[in-house]
Amino acid sequence: MQYRFEPGHDEDGVTAIIPVHQLNQITQTPFDWLVPGMLEEKCVALVKALPKNIRKHFVPVPETVKKCLEIEPDFKGALEEWLGNRLRKLTGEAIPLNAWSFDGLIDHLKMNFRVIDDEGRLLDYGRDLKKLQAKHVTKAGESFDQIAADELNFTGYIQWAFDDLPEQYSFMQKGQAFIGYPALVDEDETVGVKIFDTQRKAELQHQAGLIRLFQLQQRKECTYALKNIPKNAALELAYNRLSAHPILKSEQTAEYKNDLLTLILNSVFVEGKTIRTQAAFEESLKENKSLLVTRATEISTLALEIMKSYGELKTSLQRLNAADPLTKSLDEQLNYLIYAGFVRTIPFAQFKQLPRYLKAMQYRLDKRDNTPQKANELARFQIRYWNSVSQRLKKEIVTPETEAFRWMLEEFAVSLFAQQLKTAIPVSAQRLEKAWDSV
Repeated sequence: MQYRFEPGHDEDGVTAIIPVHQLNQITQTPFDWLVPGMLEEKCVALVKALPKNIRKHFVPVPETVKKCLEIEPDFKGALEEWLGNRLRKLTGEAIPLNAWSFDGLIDHLKMNFRVIDDEGRLLDYGRDLKKLQAKHVTKAGESFDQIAADELNFTGYIQWAFDDLPEQYSFMQKGQAFIGYPALVDEDETVGVKIFDTQRKAELQHQAGLIRLFQLQQRKECTYALKNIPKNAALELAYNRLSAHPILKSEQTAEYKNDLLTLILNSVFVEGKTIRTQAAFEESLKENKSLLVTRATEISTLALEIMKSYGELKTSLQRLNAADPLTKSLDEQLNYLIYAGFVRTIPFAQFKQLPRYLKAMQYRLDKRDNTPQKANELARFQIRYWNSVSQRLKKEIVTPETEAFRWMLEEFAVSLFAQQLKTAIPVSAQRLEKAWDSV
């Protein structure tokens, strides 16, 4: 940390010096606390920035904040949560988390970040951490990869023949301490082990690595399972020709049988399990391998049903005016649901619900139901969510298929337009609003 008192200067206030290889690993939350000597001034500014109908309960603000700080904070968690809890205990007034705003704070009450390269040279600086991370995400990852290359770097394995993998791995390089996240990695015909700079990267790589290792351990069983699944050449070809997701990017090419096998292996051996040791791997293999063939049949049957329903719905929509609001609404919903590679990316629990979602869409189309109140309510949440995904994708890895809110949208559509199909969970506009606050 460095401090500079020079009002009007770009670096007025507190500056955190961040090596680029650590840029992807940090979050804004701990830096919002600044330093103890500036906390009172910042808390006063935050309370004064609250909406008037909330702020009025805390006047005079400076005196109220002083009382809050009579109990010294532990500087853990979010500053606004701690301050909100202290104000509630003092006055009985609760503050919604979305009422807090950091945007209007003067610059010296925001942490400044100076990003340096591995030689200590300035790369960039600013007070918007997410913007800096988005701008340098690739360089940060590459820099970390170079540094971590000599740590837990294995390749070419077809069985678990390496040590247990901790969730975090600390190491020293050039006198600096590093924290990384070890994971199995898929190398097509083999697997390896690498350390990643973020936990999310490691989680996704580890999942793919585990799926590949289970496949390598059961080559004959996988071949047999795929040989005996229900088949339909036309629907399989249609799957391979699906359009890309409207906003998600994928480096993988959709291939029906490979994608099926990914979902089968993930649902049988990996999903919902913590596998970071040889013992856990072998236990999952032993306990679940008897499910492989029946799960393969179940998933392939579902996949063909989904593709058949998709094809019928898409054909019906193509016969209508593309500018019609109902056609546009259903076509957009369909494109976000069924896209190139969807079989390998959607968790099994949600995959089983896809036929019902498609039936609900077909029912809405058959009834030509575009009641403005219902259509606008659904669109409001869809636009809000997918806009959020688009913004988050600029600075982080986003997997909507693993987010509960994404599936609440589909359940909400069922509740609005095809109630007779029933929803898997209780859902309403109020529940969506509440869920959105926690996204």
